[in-house]
Order: sequence, then structure tokens, then C-alpha cells
Amino acid sequence: MVYMNSSSSLFLHLLPEASEPLHEQIGRQLRALVARGELDDGARLPPVRQLAREYRIPPSAVGAAYSRLIEEGLLRGDPSSEVVVCSVPPERRRELVETLQIEQLVAHELGRRELELARDVQRRLLPPSSVSGAGWQVAARCQPARVVAGDFYDVLRRTDGSVDLVVADVAGKGIGASLIMASVKAMLPFVTAEGDAADALIELNRRLAPDLGRGEFVALVLARYRPAERKVEIANAGAPDPYVIGGGDPAWPVSVPGPRLPLGVRDDVGYVARLIDLEEEKSLVMFSDGLPEARSATGEPIGYSALENLLARLPPSAPEAWLDELFERLMGRTEGLPDDDWTAALLVPGGRDAKEAGEVGGAQ
Repeated sequence: MVYMNSSSSLFLHLLPEASEPLHEQIGRQLRALVARGELDDGARLPPVRQLAREYRIPPSAVGAAYSRLIEEGLLRGDPSSEVVVCSVPPERRRELVETLQIEQLVAHELGRRELELARDVQRRLLPPSSVSGAGWQVAARCQPARVVAGDFYDVLRRTDGSVDLVVADVAGKGIGASLIMASVKAMLPFVTAEGDAADALIELNRRLAPDLGRGEFVALVLARYRPAERKVEIANAGAPDPYVIGGGDPAWPVSVPGPRLPLGVRDDVGYVARLIDLEEEKSLVMFSDGLPEARSATGEPIGYSALENLLARLPPSAPEAWLDELFERLMGRTEGLPDDDWTAALLVPGGRDAKEAGEVGGAQ
């Protein structure tokens, strides 16, 4: 972390001769420092005249940048005296990260409009971040490593009152992976309509294998929750094991027997499902490998053990707040932007009376 005080300075790369005005260069680079968590909440920034002297630029450029970031809610104070960094909510930090990603790609001569359009289309393909039904609640997050993600999640209601929760990770990142992601998502309602969770993966794999090229595959885990029975049926094709959490107990992984090859590697994989009880005060969390493989300050992945400890220590809260806290703590252990997509989904029994589940229709 960079902690600023009145005698220290910011590390900025300013080009007075560039077409981008100096105040915009300063603002853009400060936003990046906030997005990456390199400025602590409450950190004091150098006074306007001090920063201007060090970089030999007009004080008005520094003052204009500070004023703009105060308007955006990233800084607070008075540019003429003291300016400090504000606490940034998780949703706002995600927006900053996405904006920074777009700016980085635009710098490599990719069109801003095309990238924003691709991101917006992908967002519309995903369900809302919070979905509930009779006897269940789901909260989910997908934070791309680039503007668009290869990861995705889905929530599919079934006519018998059960619900399918899916988390998937397409090999690769960016536009190519996002196109495969859209194709897989389009198939899901059809392959999950009949049979059990394992049958769904077998059929999805059969459809994908002939069309995916060398090195293209999809790691996917599917959990089918039956709220009337409080049972979860899980099938897994190369994704990390889901974890049962809550009740003050350690987080424990749900390992599924049988083949675990990702979808698309071979067309004749016989996936197997596992059925477990979701006991009182327990929830199920599913995630892509971007979470345990997130790199710490030393450059090493934080690993599954650290993630398990984090899952067990997180305080109980509403599903969306719980996921926000998980992502915030992961960001606190890493430096810079994620180098892989982060996707997680939390299934919590509750909501409307579970007894209604068998009577609720409306398959998605």
C-alpha cells in the first residue's frame, strides 16, 4: 500500500506535451491507484503546490484533478488545504476497475465503443446479481479480468420448484472466451430441462465437443437445489469443488465422484452427480478458479487453504453483502487488477416458504 502524508509524494507519469490535458492525466492515474487499492482509505494526498513543484507543472492542473475526484466521491476535503482518499464501496470499486480496463485496452488501439458494447451485451446475458424463489436465495458476482469475461453464472428455475445454479469458466479471456460463454449459456435451459444434473453435463458436453477447437474447453459446476427436501444435487466438469459453509463450522468441499474433465475435451465423458443434504444454517458457495488462484503481493496464488479459512471466518450476513465482503477481502490480499476472472455464487436456503417450492412453476 502507498500511504501518503504531507512529506511524501505520488508516483505519477505525466507528459506535459501529450494531447491529454495534465489535469486529466493526474485524475486518470489517481483513479487507477484507488481502483487497485494502492491508496489507503483516509490517506492524505500531497498539497497542490507541493505536487506541482515536484512535477514542475501548474498548480491549477493539480487543483483541477483533485476537484474533479472530489466531485466523483473518490476524495474529500478542500484542494486549497487538505485532501484525503475516501472509502470506496465494493460496487464503486468494481466500476473503477472496469473503467481502468477499458482505458488500458483503448490505449492498445481497440475501439472504446466496441468494447463497451461487448461488455453491456454480456451483462445483459447474466441474471441479476440477486435472485430468489420459494425456499431459496442466490447472490452472484462476476468480475472480469478484462472488459468481458469468459466466466459466467446462471440461475434456472424448474417447473418442479427446484432451481439450477451454474458457475462456469471458459478457457481463455476476452472476446473469444465471451463468445463461447454466450453459446454455452444459450444451451443450458435445454440440456437442464430433462434428467438429473449429471445428464445435463453429459448432454452439454456432447453438444460442445464437436464445435470447440484445440485448447478450448469449459469448466462448469451445476448444483440443483430442491428446497422442499433441502437437498442439493451437484455435478462437476473440471470446476473447483463447491463448499458448504455456515453454522460456525469449517468450510468443507463437496467433491463429486467420477470423471472431472472439463466440457469439450472429449465427447464421451460419463459425468456423475452427488446428492447432499443442506442442513439448517448451511449455504453452498460455488466459484471459478480465479479466486483460489488470485495472486498475493508475493506473486504466489493465495490457494485453497487460505480461501477455506476466509470462507469460514466471514461473518454471516445477507447473501449480497456476504459476497461483497468476500471479494473485498480477496482484493485486500492481492495487488493490482485480477489476472483472471473472479466469479462466485452463493445459494442460501430461505426466502418464501420452502413448502411452496413444489407448487411453483415458471421454468426459466
